Amino acid sequence: MNDKPDNSDKPDFTGNDAVTNDIDTAQDHAGQKHAAQTAGPAAAAGAPAKADMSDAKPAAAKADAEAKPAKASAMPAAAKADVEAKPAKASAMPAAAKADVSDAMPAPAKPAAAEATPGKGKARRAKGARREKARVRRRWPAVVAGTATLALAAAAVGAGTLFPGANATAQTELVPHLLPVGDAMANCQGPTQLLAGSAEGADPEFSASSSSTKARLDAVVLSSAKGDLPAAAVQSLDGSLSPLFTVSEASAATEATPATVTGEPKMRAKVLRGQDAGAPSALRIAPQGEEVPQGSASVVVAADDGDLSGLAAATCQTPSNELWLSGASTSIGRTAVLSLANSSASPATVSLDLYSGQGPVQTAGGKGLAVAPGAVKQVVLAGLAPDQELLSVHVKSVGGAVSAVIQQSILRGLTPGGIDYLAPVQAPATTLSIPGVRVQAPDVAAKISAQDGYADASTAMVITVPGARDAVVEVKAYGPKGQVALPDGGVFTAAAGTASSMALTGLPEGNYSFSVSSDESVTATVRMVNSTKPGDAVDVAFAPSTARLGGSHLLSLTQDASSTLVFTAPEGSATVRLVPIAGNGELGAAKDIELNQGSTSSIDPRALLGDKTAAVLVSVAGAPTFGSQLLGSKDSADVAVLPIPGTTAGSHSMTIVTGY
Repeated sequence: MNDKPDNSDKPDFTGNDAVTNDIDTAQDHAGQKHAAQTAGPAAAAGAPAKADMSDAKPAAAKADAEAKPAKASAMPAAAKADVEAKPAKASAMPAAAKADVSDAMPAPAKPAAAEATPGKGKARRAKGARREKARVRRRWPAVVAGTATLALAAAAVGAGTLFPGANATAQTELVPHLLPVGDAMANCQGPTQLLAGSAEGADPEFSASSSSTKARLDAVVLSSAKGDLPAAAVQSLDGSLSPLFTVSEASAATEATPATVTGEPKMRAKVLRGQDAGAPSALRIAPQGEEVPQGSASVVVAADDGDLSGLAAATCQTPSNELWLSGASTSIGRTAVLSLANSSASPATVSLDLYSGQGPVQTAGGKGLAVAPGAVKQVVLAGLAPDQELLSVHVKSVGGAVSAVIQQSILRGLTPGGIDYLAPVQAPATTLSIPGVRVQAPDVAAKISAQDGYADASTAMVITVPGARDAVVEVKAYGPKGQVALPDGGVFTAAAGTASSMALTGLPEGNYSFSVSSDESVTATVRMVNSTKPGDAVDVAFAPSTARLGGSHLLSLTQDASSTLVFTAPEGSATVRLVPIAGNGELGAAKDIELNQGSTSSIDPRALLGDKTAAVLVSVAGAPTFGSQLLGSKDSADVAVLPIPGTTAGSHSMTIVTGY
């Protein structure tokens, strides 16, 4: 097998995520060409010209081939030399596979004999039929639970070549191949950055950040049930992947197989708090034998002055090959910068599909963007789609997997209008959930949005319809006491191929969650605004649609803002278990939170679990449950949303090419 899979970028398998493996089977049906060419030497010996796979040839074609033997003299020298230099490989094929392949192939073309008509001294050139290589792309989902197993079904040809015929599935066996567990990766944002001048397009220049800007990275890594910690470090994304600081060192007693737990579990954690996030970075966690490592990180950026004042937060992302982002804006005073990070050892080629309020945006500048290994590429979206009040982005990468975040900032005249990081939303679907939306009192919100230039300073849902048909969307709001009515019953029509918004006005003050149902696949995010009073600075935040919570999620609590955990179970009751993790890595006593169907619960983690809590281990039982972490400050308009790690969307693929 000449084409070997490139394992330099090991796939990242995490928790309950589904991993999609792209299997490219390259097959070269060259037997037809070789059969035609080898007929020449056979005729010279006085034998009829027969293809190597004649056993599967129809009887009529076989009789015709015997009736017209090819003469060696009819073969031009160049063709004859080609036959000698390229012997047919069909003889290396097992009989069963040979028959299967020949059944699916037309009869080989017969070499033409020399013309007997006088005046035609030149022989006609023998023509062989060629079959182009067929690449069959299959996507096989693999659910990873501790170990990753990939089953490849193939008919072995020659030295391990994949060559499935028409009936290959009936002739072959499923052969499991154990893929080693790879490092867990999570790409992290750097500080917010102010564009220098009117920079547009890729690789823009930035001005120095405000002196008050603080960017802090928090991380937590969980041990095995026996207490063995994995090796974990934060690496630079400046192209070198050089280590910046160590989170944990591998325990000496780490075993090569999953541990069997007896007695009380000895699980512990390693916590990293308040590290300077002066540039983009990546958290890398090594596996513990066959166990998938578990850890997470987040970045929180706060600034008290300057054009980028406000609070921005981003959960460090597992790299993916496909991502959706929603809610950006490139209209006057709005700046959207897309950051693409590639923490793998393989280059990534990224393409962007853009959707505006008027429809898909046609732009050549969003295709073929190269992101080097261990590096970040930034794109000013106004250079691709200027003056768009709403903009959604579909990110697709080939090669290395990437993370994607949009830095969205607003400037209303000389007054800062807020800043945030737009995290990926769930891929287009007909049902979605958005937890963790903070709504101001209606009278305050009305006064803020009534100011000149503040029309978009209000809570609204952004819906993107990537398909060719309009979508009828129904939105439901869930507050602390249950469902709350929305204007027009929460139903509206979103145009095909566009990004549109629905106002979420009139809701009482509080924390909310939203569910979305549609007759067409859509994406969804909620933009929220917070302010203390008219005339003062306004901050903005975006809550993305998220995946349901699973059996185990780790999240860090920042020291630079207050934290509120928000949970909802739209379809039934559920129980959320919270386990506190102290700064020294000790796990405390678990607390259970009961969720009522169709309501939103808000929990202050430090008030419930203790002031020393630095991180939280979250697990859920019962109905589908969704959650996020709301950040803010009582003394300012600051607001931000941190999706719980493991709930952001994305698909990871690995390409294996086989053949000769």
